[in-house]
Amino acid sequence: MVQELLKRHPQNPILKPDDMNFLCNAVYNPGAVKFGDQYLLLPRVEDGRRDNRLHVALSNDGVHFSVETHPIRLPPSPDHKPFEYHMYDPRITHLEGEYYITYCGQTFEEEVRIGLLKTRDFKSFERFPFITQPWSRNCALFPEKIGGLYARVDRPMSGNAGITWVSYSPDLVYWGRSKPIEFEPVTWMRNKWGPGPTPIKTDQGWLFIFHGVWFACNYVYKLGVMLLDLEDPSRVIGQFPHFILSPREDYERVGETMNCVFSNGAILEDNGDLMVYYGAADTCIGLATAPIADLVDACLENKL
Repeated sequence: MVQELLKRHPQNPILKPDDMNFLCNAVYNPGAVKFGDQYLLLPRVEDGRRDNRLHVALSNDGVHFSVETHPIRLPPSPDHKPFEYHMYDPRITHLEGEYYITYCGQTFEEEVRIGLLKTRDFKSFERFPFITQPWSRNCALFPEKIGGLYARVDRPMSGNAGITWVSYSPDLVYWGRSKPIEFEPVTWMRNKWGPGPTPIKTDQGWLFIFHGVWFACNYVYKLGVMLLDLEDPSRVIGQFPHFILSPREDYERVGETMNCVFSNGAILEDNGDLMVYYGAADTCIGLATAPIADLVDACLENKL
């Protein structure tokens, strides 16, 4: 077969439950960022109770990671107490000299909304009020203001599962001016789709990796890519119609969720290679790479 645009690392999976020094049922769906001269992941770690927390993982080479035993510690907040029985699927955005983390905060009854944290050192964190109402997932901040406003992309879980929105805020608290991303429907993502990692700015537009879901005999999660307008990211400049990564390896097909590759973290190297960290079968973490120029060109070859 013709190869997918993303190429798997030969040491995949790079992080799995057996690598933890504590009882771990699953480690997956990490946010990712370059932190100084180190690679930092913030994976979703599921313990022996199947409770989900966020742990810091550091690496010197982007492949071999050491995961902190204890989850990140947050200051108490009355606004968050009814929620956050689980925390998961973070996106990390380096913005205005600080690191912002959007994440899913979920109650024991599985009601979920988006939380926002800010940190400089990944040791102490500042909380913001929840930035969405209940039933929203898959949220990432853009790494710079657009039109003088903070911007985010997210997918509400209610209503049409195929709509992902761009919204704006003057202060990261109050959000509005929401517009749907006008994408081209494709069969492999027809059941639902949503944001992947933090959008990456290029000269041609915002490179936007996303996940798409198609139901055959079961749900199958794949990754795709599109290019969004720099000034109006609700407008799609070009969309590669094919998936760029699909579950083919055993560790992607068999686990807590069958047939699933899902990314919410990517790091752009100085040489132009994009390192995409992804959850495999909701159980372990894989790494796949591609020159960012190849992904941009694939989108531009399919302008809308």
